[in-house]
Amino acid sequence: MRANSDKRRVRLQAIAWAAFLTTIGAWAQSAPRHPDVVMGERQTASAELFRLTNGTLRVEPCGGEVMRVTYVTGTSIPDLSNPAVGDSACRRAAFRVYDAGGAIEIVSGAVRADVDKNSSAVSFSLYGKPMLAETSWPFPRRIVPTVTDGAEVHSASVWFALSPDERLYGLGQHQTGLLNERNTQLILSQDNTNVSIPFFLSSRGYGVLWNNAAVTNWNNRFRQVVTFQSNDADAVDYYFIGGPSFDSIVAGYRRLSGGVPLFPRWAYGYWQSRLAYASRQQLLDTAAKYRALHLPLDNIVLDAGWETTFGSRIFNSNYPDPASMVRQLHDEHVHLMVSIWPLFQTGSANFDAMKSHGYFVRPGPNALPAYLPGARLYDAFSQGARQLYWLQVKRSLYDIGVDAYWMDSTEPADLYAEEHGSMLAGAKTAMGDGSKFANMYPLMTTKAIFDGLRRQPGNKRAFILTRSAFTGMQRNAAAVWSGDTVTTFDALRRQIPAALNYSMSGLPYWTSDIGGFVGGDAADPRFRPLFVRWYEFGAFCPIFRAHGARSANELWSYGAKAQRILTLYDRLRYRLMPYIYTTAAMTTFDNYTPMRALVFDFPADPKALDINSEYMFGPSILVAPVTTRGATLRDVYLPKGSDWYDFWTGRRLSGGQTVHRAAPLGVLPIYVRAGSILPMGPEEEYTGEYPNGPIELRIYPGRDGDARLYSDDGVTYDYENGQFAWLPMHWDNASRVLTLEGRQGSFAGMAQSRSFVVTIVGPGHGTGEAVSRSGERVSYRGVPVHVHM
Repeated sequence: MRANSDKRRVRLQAIAWAAFLTTIGAWAQSAPRHPDVVMGERQTASAELFRLTNGTLRVEPCGGEVMRVTYVTGTSIPDLSNPAVGDSACRRAAFRVYDAGGAIEIVSGAVRADVDKNSSAVSFSLYGKPMLAETSWPFPRRIVPTVTDGAEVHSASVWFALSPDERLYGLGQHQTGLLNERNTQLILSQDNTNVSIPFFLSSRGYGVLWNNAAVTNWNNRFRQVVTFQSNDADAVDYYFIGGPSFDSIVAGYRRLSGGVPLFPRWAYGYWQSRLAYASRQQLLDTAAKYRALHLPLDNIVLDAGWETTFGSRIFNSNYPDPASMVRQLHDEHVHLMVSIWPLFQTGSANFDAMKSHGYFVRPGPNALPAYLPGARLYDAFSQGARQLYWLQVKRSLYDIGVDAYWMDSTEPADLYAEEHGSMLAGAKTAMGDGSKFANMYPLMTTKAIFDGLRRQPGNKRAFILTRSAFTGMQRNAAAVWSGDTVTTFDALRRQIPAALNYSMSGLPYWTSDIGGFVGGDAADPRFRPLFVRWYEFGAFCPIFRAHGARSANELWSYGAKAQRILTLYDRLRYRLMPYIYTTAAMTTFDNYTPMRALVFDFPADPKALDINSEYMFGPSILVAPVTTRGATLRDVYLPKGSDWYDFWTGRRLSGGQTVHRAAPLGVLPIYVRAGSILPMGPEEEYTGEYPNGPIELRIYPGRDGDARLYSDDGVTYDYENGQFAWLPMHWDNASRVLTLEGRQGSFAGMAQSRSFVVTIVGPGHGTGEAVSRSGERVSYRGVPVHVHM
């Protein structure tokens, strides 16, 4: 399938290039080179409107260093609201307008937009520093007629000038191996292993969100310019989001498109998965063996082969009495996720119900026959279809206790159509032409399940895993995985920048098939090192999950030597759960990003801006995965501005240097920033096994530091109503005193006292996964405590 995906991408690039040349020709023949500003007038109390010789331009301050720019060829701005970013997302903000001679200035907060009176090009400054400017080369922002998927529509484009040393990031997940997307061209469309989000961030400290869901050409190969060009659009419509920090830019994106719910605590534990379990008994035996071997596990996955037909939601004869199967898993503290697709085959009551209501997408005129006989795609753009889709899932899965939903093929694509493009190309949906919303399907179908779950009694948190994503999907409690990757070290290497760019696109939860999906044999000595190295990396991803098209994929499947290593990282993941769950809470409450390219935290370090093989996992931990077969050494760059501690040895190192770290199989180079307070919980076989167990606080001295520890009930949405608690902590390096501040907040069932063991990290002390046997023991009852070390 990967080869087919590559062929399709080359074909789309060729189509986009032809469309680009056609657009230039249409512009040269019919458009004035300088669309002079005829007049500027106050359209409303929230925007500034400009009448141009060839259209209308609106500049709208949205508050929080965000401005929206909209251009149409007519005399009025139409309703451009859509499910990804509604018009109401641009909140009314105070602004001032000045005539600056050659330009009109619109100032709101720290952002200023200048509209050139001659060309109408818009430029932006942040805190007085020029950041971004539209350019008229090779042509100004345009809307021109075009033909897309057989329909006569309009394409929209805008070009921006770039500075020579500017780096560009984001745009979703593209497995090119690149972190910096400068001097590249990407076709922003959804496929099996590429996720398209039309949002990029610049190392200069701003972001641009393009408000369009059609297939889009993002081209950065012409001089010092970059363009968005969408093949089906009613307007040029984008948001400038000022930082300058990347956390501020991501926060601006989420203010526009939605926040991030907390997953249940168990979702941050380990997920055991493979393509298929042959029977109910094999699934139950696998979970039971994890418990018998005392291997940490929270979740197991039922992927292919459980339905009688696609979309029937009926368990076949290999899975008798599925309700008791789920109960047995729950008795062992194991949660179940089940795979569902948006495709329906004939021959089921669910298919007939969808068809009778007219809830299937009507294929385009050039659509090819589906690989799955008689399969149809449900119309996730229809509210009624989404409600019926959820109702069918509820009856078969939710009502028997299934905990999570794996929404596969949400690009959408079936196994055959992947090679030929989106199933929405030229199709008709409840919102209109499928081509106009081709990239938005994953947002809409995950909304079906999330909205359904939120309506249920019990207030239980949702978890969704999906193969594609779009602007705003983070609000649907959905994580993405990187698709059907191949089983090679090169594929592993490409996962890191793919994950980092996806995370910079504002969607924080990402995972991959540990070991790769296509290929691999647990009994093959050449495959085992790849699985181990991928597993090391996977333990430090937001979601920790193994999967693959292999007949055996459990930790014991890879031999005794590999099992010892895999068990170490499994246990380490659970020891770090207080840190991971606190980072998740920061993501929900503070618009944080858990998997962080170095540019997030070290924007002033030029070397950090281009590193695509390391990242921060939360605020304290630097991870440098090993992605070369047979490697026993790993060069690791430690960013300047901080000292660093080797997690495994406790050795302290200065920042701003590259270290040569021994990294034999089983050793993942991990470094912790000086000044960190790292909370580590007890060894557990599932999250919450010891809810009030002692927490080790590892202090990495060298500078003052602050940290927080978050807690709530771990399963409900009561945190939305203030039911949670934070414990702020401060390390004073000069006096060597750790202060546990007064507890902030409370929740039902909260323990009134907690036990801590405070450890100062140094060579051979407070290192590795093992629980420290020495340290200062502290009993905390919610009031400030000063611990003198």
